[in-house]
Amino acid sequence: MRDLPAHSRGRRFLATLGFSLLQAVLFGGAVALLVYFRVPRGVREDADDAPRIHQRIQDGLERLELWTYDWRARDLGRASTRSDEVVVVAIDDETLASARKDELAAVAVYPWPRQLIGEVMERLVSEGSPLVISDLRYLDLSPRTCALGYPQGPDPVADDLALRAALDRVPQQSLLTFSVEPSASRVGSSPRPFLLQVARRDSPQEAREVVRRILAARRPAFVIPDRNRVQVWAGLASESDADEVGHALGLATPYQVRELSPAERAYEVTPLSLLVSLAEVKVEGIDPALLPVARALAHPVAPLLGDRSLYGVGDPPRDVDGAVRTFAHLYRYAPREGEVHLLPSAPLAAAMRLAGTDSLRYAEGRLWVGDKYSLPVDSSGYSLIRWDAAESGRDARGTLKRDLSAWRVLVNARDRQRGLPQRFRNELDGRTTILADTSSYSRETLSTPVGQVPRAAVTGQVLANVLRSDAIRRAEPRLEAILVLAMAFLGALVALTFGASARTPLASAVYLGLLLGLAGAYMSLTRSVFLEERLWIPMVAPLIAMAATVFGTTTYAQRTERRIRELITSLLGGSISPEVARQVSRDLSLMRPERRPATIAFCDIEGFTRLSEQLPPERLVQLLNDFLTEMTTVVRSHGGHVEYTGDTLMAFWGAPVRTDRHAHLGCESMLLMREALGRKQRVWEDRYGQRIDFRAGINSGEVLAGDMGSELQSKYTVLGDAVILASRLERANRELGTWILVGEGTAKTASDAYVFREVDRVRVRGKSLPWAVLELVGRKDEVPEEKLKLLPLHEQAMLAYHQRQFTDAGALFARLKTEFNDPVAAVYVERCLRLGQFPPPAEWDGVFEQAA
Repeated sequence: MRDLPAHSRGRRFLATLGFSLLQAVLFGGAVALLVYFRVPRGVREDADDAPRIHQRIQDGLERLELWTYDWRARDLGRASTRSDEVVVVAIDDETLASARKDELAAVAVYPWPRQLIGEVMERLVSEGSPLVISDLRYLDLSPRTCALGYPQGPDPVADDLALRAALDRVPQQSLLTFSVEPSASRVGSSPRPFLLQVARRDSPQEAREVVRRILAARRPAFVIPDRNRVQVWAGLASESDADEVGHALGLATPYQVRELSPAERAYEVTPLSLLVSLAEVKVEGIDPALLPVARALAHPVAPLLGDRSLYGVGDPPRDVDGAVRTFAHLYRYAPREGEVHLLPSAPLAAAMRLAGTDSLRYAEGRLWVGDKYSLPVDSSGYSLIRWDAAESGRDARGTLKRDLSAWRVLVNARDRQRGLPQRFRNELDGRTTILADTSSYSRETLSTPVGQVPRAAVTGQVLANVLRSDAIRRAEPRLEAILVLAMAFLGALVALTFGASARTPLASAVYLGLLLGLAGAYMSLTRSVFLEERLWIPMVAPLIAMAATVFGTTTYAQRTERRIRELITSLLGGSISPEVARQVSRDLSLMRPERRPATIAFCDIEGFTRLSEQLPPERLVQLLNDFLTEMTTVVRSHGGHVEYTGDTLMAFWGAPVRTDRHAHLGCESMLLMREALGRKQRVWEDRYGQRIDFRAGINSGEVLAGDMGSELQSKYTVLGDAVILASRLERANRELGTWILVGEGTAKTASDAYVFREVDRVRVRGKSLPWAVLELVGRKDEVPEEKLKLLPLHEQAMLAYHQRQFTDAGALFARLKTEFNDPVAAVYVERCLRLGQFPPPAEWDGVFEQAA
């Protein structure tokens, strides 16, 4: 007896349940940990070392997730209305083409003189724009050495000063952008061992304008504390340099010059430090350590740095795939240990100006600009951009409602200078404008979920988000981890319920359809939440966790079921009926050796020796296969189990699956086998040239059923006296001339549905009790009328026979032989003649002895 696996289907279910839960915990837990311990973006981008393996896996998941984010962002864009609160003013190809036709040659050059840019920005304010953001970068001094309307002079910063002057005429209504560089830059300067005193001020803030003038003169500036005030000094290469610098700064003589001490070098104010002092903000409730680090800043040149303008970072960060979906609103700049400055983004600085506040507060995942605006940002200061359109156009507006050619503004400015009426109505009242270069010379676009978008339009879209206090929120890592685990356990439940049963192509297709339906439902849920709640919940990680759990659980369940099926097949053979296989697979304890009531039948081809002599081997085997296939089909259809020995077929019912109707099933199967033989007889006769028939013996009783054999080979079978008697009944057919004989136990059990007649009584030598031999006549209500007439006469003859009235019995049997051609009667005619001549002893009971 080979070892059986967990024999109860319930126990196998519990084992699979345990495995599925383990899979959910392992796969779901692993993915949940990846999303839960997501490194804050500011900290991640500040790291110098290469990403570790878990970070690379996180990046892979993030790339897939971002792909699903993009189509949700586009769907939200379709349902949105383009913002008209921000307008991009573009120096585009149309502007440059029109400028070439202008009478002033400076207008047609590229890039434009900065004085011209100042005129445009000043005009935008005069047309009602509360704030003008310059997306142009002024990293170097202007290449123009003269400003429009001025005679050529030697001052190389005249053009920059002209722009600064224009911005000063519209105080706090201009914003210059700067960039964050990935690595610190080395700034070299020529030694300035002497100092020229320029001014005294009450605070460093009040000294900024003086510092700007010094830096614009291309001299280092120093702001040195002096009790409660500060002194502003300009660096000199030599004492003789004082006249030139003093004259440039408009200082009165005599000049105060002294040497620079080593300790005072710490008080130098560079253009970078000036920018930081002009741009930095204070934020309540945020941890600066989590913010992205600004290692270096690419800022406007010193002549453009003034306290009458605003400053903010204008470059959006890129995601792992290079696309722009977020905007960093705060950066941490730490030039030296213990010194931390927080720098705002251009949209954030603009929103502070529009709200009329310098108060910033971070609370409950939102960054508050005073009490007027707020925006969902993460702990690293990043906000997700909500796009107001499904795709960006080819013009400068991106996903905003409007853009405007700078030429229209310039023409209006020229008309005003000439005293002419305004030519274009640009409708800029109350609208923030962003001046940008979108010409083919320097068109810079960024990859986004909605296509290629100009950088200025990205800034404008983010500012529109702030002004509407509306943007996308990303689910907290805790919620993401919970969703991952929930989908993993859902996958385990589905696989546990349906995975093992998906054995046929149709069932597998239905199972796959169910899984795809669940995945689609979850994707639809995430999309709905995104559109309605502006909440980005993960799609890829939960689906991966579910898929991994489903795969693992389904594989385990199907492997277990396959092992069970293989075991059942090896024990019961390939001829077992599907219904029996299902019942056995539910409870393998049915296969354990035990004694149980069963019905056994032996079926043997009549005259097989003759057939083997007359048919070639291959034809004989083919005939035998056809016959056994037909008969086996009948037995299987009635829940029986089949074994073969040569041309003999043994079938049994009641094992391994218990049933109280095993005798009925055996009788019905034999009758149907006879009917099948009748249907196939002519076919086989035509095919093989031989007529075949079979005889069967059926017996019911207690048997020992189980897996029996050696360690090398075993099979499920039955044995016992009931089996031996069934075999003897099959052989007794030849002596009595019958086709189906049954034992007394079978006849008693199935007498409610079938008709039997006793044809003999036999005692095996060594056994005290005889057993009756009966013939299966047929189903009740289906016995032919001729048989019905035979049965009473046969019963009368058998009664006379057992009462030793051999003459009367012989006469009745002779009548049965003549009138009904009964083969059993022919046997008894001979027995009556012999017993009449040689009477049996007085204790004779009509039972013949057989050898054991």
